[in-house]
Amino acid sequence: MANPVLSKKFPKFSELPIDKNGPHGNSWGLWGPEDQLGTLNHLIDEVVSLAAAENIKTGHRISLNWSMTGASKPRFPRKLLEQNLVNKAPLKHAHDDEWSFNSQCSSQWDGFRHYAYQKEALYYMGRTAEDFAASPVPNGIQHVSQKGIAGRVVFVDWYAWATEQKGLEIDAMTAHAVPLSELLEALRFQGLDPDSVFRPGDILLVRFGYLAQYEGMGEARREELDRRYQTSKPDNIGVRPSRELLEFFWDNQLAAVAGDSRSFEVWPCTEMDWHLHEWLLAGWGMPIGELFYLEELARHCAETKRYTFFLSSSPMNVPGGVASPPMPWPSFEDSV
Repeated sequence: MANPVLSKKFPKFSELPIDKNGPHGNSWGLWGPEDQLGTLNHLIDEVVSLAAAENIKTGHRISLNWSMTGASKPRFPRKLLEQNLVNKAPLKHAHDDEWSFNSQCSSQWDGFRHYAYQKEALYYMGRTAEDFAASPVPNGIQHVSQKGIAGRVVFVDWYAWATEQKGLEIDAMTAHAVPLSELLEALRFQGLDPDSVFRPGDILLVRFGYLAQYEGMGEARREELDRRYQTSKPDNIGVRPSRELLEFFWDNQLAAVAGDSRSFEVWPCTEMDWHLHEWLLAGWGMPIGELFYLEELARHCAETKRYTFFLSSSPMNVPGGVASPPMPWPSFEDSV
C-alpha cells in the first residue's frame, strides 16, 4: 500500500526557512498561520491507519514509561513526584491521592513552549513568552493531546550496536556525541536500509543506553553523581547536532524523535552555536521525547528481529502545558 503523504509536495531542507523574516531553519506558516502541531501534521488519518494495519497484529504491548520517581539518586534538578495519599475514612473506606511534579522529571514529550530560539527569544510560529503569559492557547501541550501521537516507529538500538557489535565502552553520563553516521550503521546492522525504511510521519526512537546505565550503576557512582548534580547540570549522551542530521530528519518528514537519555541531544553541546532543541521545537514544532524506558523494548526487538512497530502516546490535556508524561505503548506485528 502506498504511503498517502508521498504524493504531496513538501519543501526540501534547502528551502528553509519558510518564514524568510524569521530565524534560521524555521517552518513557520507551512501548515497555516495558526498552526499548533508542527511536524505532527504528518500524522494524517491515512498515515496512522496504514501504520496500525501493518503493525498491530499480535497485541503484544510494552510500556515505555520510566518511573515518575526514577531519577532519585542521582537526583536531577527538576522536581520529582510528590504523592499525597488521602484516606477518606471514617467517612468511607476509600482513598484519593494528589500529585505534584515537574512535567519533565521522567519520561516526557517536550512541547513547543519548552525551548525558544535563544538569540531571538522566539518559540514555534514566532510566539513569545509574553504570549504564553497572556493565554494558555499558543503552543500549549493540549493541542497535541487532542489526537495524541500515534504512528509508525523506527527503533534504533544504537547502544546494542555500539557495545555488542563494535565493542565500544560507553559512559552515558558524559557528553558522548552520537553522529548520524553511527545511527545509520546501527540501522543497517538491524537489517534496515536507511535509504528506504523511513517514510513521512515516522517517529524515530533511539536507545543510547542512558537508563540502562542509570539503573545499573554502583552506589559509589550514584553518590558521586548525586553530589555533582546539586551544583551543575547533568552531562548526558545524545545525538550530535549537525546540519546533516537536521536535513535527514526534515527530508524524511519525521513526525517526532525520542530517546532514553536525559536530553535527546548530547549535553553539553559545544560543537555548534545552536541547539537541536531550537531547530526542532521552536523551528519546526517537532516534539522531542526524552527518558523513554527502552530496556524491555530492546530485548523484545532483539528476540523478534523487528525494529518497526506502531506507537500510541497520549500526552496529558493540560491547557498551556510545556511538556507531558507520554504514556507511550508500542504494539507489534506477527513475527515471520
